[in-house]
Amino acid sequence: MKIGAKYYLRGDKVIWIVIIILSFISLIEVYSSIGKFAYDKEANTIFLFLKHLGIICFTYIATIIMSRIDYHYFARLSQWGYYISVIALIATFVTYMSFGSSKGAGRWLEIPVIGNFQPSEIAKFILVIYTARMVAKAKDSIKELDTFKKLMIPIIVIPALIFPQNFSTAGILFVTCFTMLFLGNVNSKYWFRVAGAGLLVSAIAFCIVINKADKAQQETTEINTAKIDAFRSDTWMQRIIDWRENDKEANTQINTARKAIATGSLTGVMPGNTIQGRLLSESHNDFIYAIIIEELGFVGGISILFLYSVLFFRCIVIARNCNSAFRSLTVSGLGLLIYLQALINMGVAVGYLPVTGQTLPFISYGGTSYLFTGCAIGVIQSICESFKIEKRALETAEKNNNTVINNKTINE
Repeated sequence: MKIGAKYYLRGDKVIWIVIIILSFISLIEVYSSIGKFAYDKEANTIFLFLKHLGIICFTYIATIIMSRIDYHYFARLSQWGYYISVIALIATFVTYMSFGSSKGAGRWLEIPVIGNFQPSEIAKFILVIYTARMVAKAKDSIKELDTFKKLMIPIIVIPALIFPQNFSTAGILFVTCFTMLFLGNVNSKYWFRVAGAGLLVSAIAFCIVINKADKAQQETTEINTAKIDAFRSDTWMQRIIDWRENDKEANTQINTARKAIATGSLTGVMPGNTIQGRLLSESHNDFIYAIIIEELGFVGGISILFLYSVLFFRCIVIARNCNSAFRSLTVSGLGLLIYLQALINMGVAVGYLPVTGQTLPFISYGGTSYLFTGCAIGVIQSICESFKIEKRALETAEKNNNTVINNKTINE
């Protein structure tokens, strides 16, 4: 029996092709962007590149394993995963408020042997599956107010725990899960009321932050973003100031990213020839899209956007073909989560959005985010494969039934 790529790469072939291409681009661009560390005696470019390569390989192993697991197990384990995520997020927040963080933000939790990881990356992966499970279980009472309230509680709790130190991730996760409720056919009256209230609160909060930022700027007060701040309001204000009142002459990451994009023009300067990337402190993470445009040009930037759009489109196709609420909502939710993160990262790189700290899925320097994005793809592929198996079984049954009918007709 021959075992080839089809045996390991189960599910949707187009999705596999897309993430393999993105990973290949990641290896090229990450190696190019971390070249600046060659001048740093405390860091080693080859070591960082090999570490990234190792994370990619480990992620693909995890993705393949996840794609071969029966999707029913994900639904069953999501409840325990939800409780574990809550505990991990609380532990991260308490640790940050008690001891601070060497990384400048309370997003990381250090565990012996395992090392540093981001609980928010695990939590958002788990919450999407858990939300799909809850909506599927409540299908008989989905229109009732009590059911809507029960569904909203976990959708609020996890983002609320992420919100203090990672506003963008909390926002993406809430929007994704809230959209899943709409797709799950909850009572639109309750959905629109909460959506309206959320938009109002967000608008008020944004105005408050803008007002505080303007006052701080008028008073020429230096904002201390290094102190331990439970809600990182100073950091948000500084980022909004940098975005709204951008000094084009200042040596900032935003300006450097824009220079990289301008340098790329239509076709770029070829991979490995980044200049601005060596001046960006986060060129291999938050601003890697700017480096891609510098090296691959406008054509390369559009191609990356096209690949993420294809990935999202294939998730929609899989979701539409599924005949169960859990499978459909899980695929659409995970696909939307990845797509929104990619759009926000690209929006920041080109200057349309303030700096958020979101990585570019399957391209930015690897870690917890890379691994659990791969796991999300594994779940999607597992569900896709289950649909394909059911479809083949149905086609076989119909074929056998037609054969029996034809034989009976011939005998008669």
